[in-house]
Amino acid sequence: MPSIKDLKSRITSVKNTQQTTKAMKMVSAAKLRRATEAILSQRPYAREISRMMHAVTAGNGASESSVMVRSPQTLLVVISSDRGLCGGYNGSITRAALASLSQKKQEGRAVKAVFVGKKAMELVKSRVAVDTIHYEEFGAKVTFRKAVELSRKIQPLFDTGAVDEVIFIFNEFKNAISQVVKTDRILPLEATEESDVDPVRTDLTLFEPSKPELYESLSAKYFVVQVFRALLEAQASEHGARMSAMENATKNAGDMIRKLTLQYNKQRQAAITKELLEIISGSEAQKVQA
Repeated sequence: MPSIKDLKSRITSVKNTQQTTKAMKMVSAAKLRRATEAILSQRPYAREISRMMHAVTAGNGASESSVMVRSPQTLLVVISSDRGLCGGYNGSITRAALASLSQKKQEGRAVKAVFVGKKAMELVKSRVAVDTIHYEEFGAKVTFRKAVELSRKIQPLFDTGAVDEVIFIFNEFKNAISQVVKTDRILPLEATEESDVDPVRTDLTLFEPSKPELYESLSAKYFVVQVFRALLEAQASEHGARMSAMENATKNAGDMIRKLTLQYNKQRQAAITKELLEIISGSEAQKVQA
């Protein structure tokens, strides 16, 4: 059984931890508010350009580059965080990445990986061997320039035929306590591919210029926008997961403080009672001797 001194030390330590988790929760809440505004303002544009790209790839409207001979390889773009203390955020991304790697291996396909954020890279590479062609820190803030730089490293692999599909794995932000892992195939775009946006009625639409010209004009912009959206979704999800985790940690610390305080008071009361009994016993013994 711990001593009164040990219990007092533990209570002080847990209180310090509680102050830290409370401060981290407040910081994450402030960051989450900005990240939420960013992703909510970007989603409509990403949805519309995706809708347009599905329209121009309907039928035989895609560019000739979309039917070029390609290497049967998959490029996985895995987006996680650089830091922990965000609940199951990184674990869910890692499980989704490992599941995709296993599935592609069963299909007999080669897989290359691009990691944004070190947590998923460390967890994935500690379990399986994967060919990593690019890695970078997630960073404190997502900017469009960062999305452009990342797309310039990824899209040429598809355009030159080095890979024949590009799959993004990231957490999609729902709310502060809910994030959903998304495994989206960004390229190639096909008219039969399921989409989360309403399709364009191509039978009632006139395209000017032609579909191939529109495809060539929009393809690079489409990819950059999808990269930017995935980064913003991951950023908002990380702040939401960390805020929720720190809130739970703060509550758990409060529960632990109450339990330790109760135990401390009981042992302190027991020690006082013991001292009183010793004093009374000594006094009674002196009376008997007298």
